[in-house]
Amino acid sequence: MAYSPAADGTPIYYTDRGSGPPLVLLHGLMLTADGFWTRNLDALAQRCRVVAIDHRSHGQSGKPLGPHSIRQCAEDLKVVLDALELDGCTLAGVAFGAMVMLEYRRLYGNHRLSRLAIIEAQVRLTNAPGWDHPTFGDFPAEAASGFVAACRHSREPLTGFLTGAFGTPPEPGEMARMQAQAWLTPTAAAIEYVEDMIAADYRADLADIDLPTLLVYGRMNNVPIPSELGRWIAEQVPGARLERFEDAGHSPFYEQPERFNALLAEFAHG
Repeated sequence: MAYSPAADGTPIYYTDRGSGPPLVLLHGLMLTADGFWTRNLDALAQRCRVVAIDHRSHGQSGKPLGPHSIRQCAEDLKVVLDALELDGCTLAGVAFGAMVMLEYRRLYGNHRLSRLAIIEAQVRLTNAPGWDHPTFGDFPAEAASGFVAACRHSREPLTGFLTGAFGTPPEPGEMARMQAQAWLTPTAAAIEYVEDMIAADYRADLADIDLPTLLVYGRMNNVPIPSELGRWIAEQVPGARLERFEDAGHSPFYEQPERFNALLAEFAHG
């Protein structure tokens, strides 16, 4: 096990394996480095040095009382990159992890980065005038507030993060394993993160990305992102490359790992 202490002393867990160009993986909300990338780490480590991080209050990272925010995770990410002296990284983030990536660039620009892989990212969750790509296709602010309120009374609404994550659901035993990983994130921390995700808006950041960027979006039964958000982001990011996974949902890295692994390793090698 390897840890880097964050600025407030919180231990941030990471795995580090393989050799080659550095590839840093950021998992989605309420999942873990070891449990999220089960179909990817070994294959990617055959061609890259792969570092996978547990966000604070996820997996084996420390679980402080607070704060929990996208910004805090971006600050923790810099701590790990600096501690490992990783330069020229390909930074790959899924959903919440991609928000952390975008927040990192707000704070630190391209510090230690050479490429970005944006996987199933949402850049604004809730409805807004002229915005055609809210989460679920329609997510009014009132619904978002109601969801957070429901989570304060019961953990049950948070289970939907998993049930809607696949075009084809894994078998029950595998879903149970993933749910056990999700339970490692305390409910209060998960609620803070959800509130921050709802408040976030990264649309205006996209045009400023000046690194080679790979976009990966699943198109089958994609409950969180039913629209052509990937195409829209590709139009905003200069020179971005969009890869659509027609036979995967919100988790193309899990549902089509062979294609995903080959694509990401090739991209990391430039």
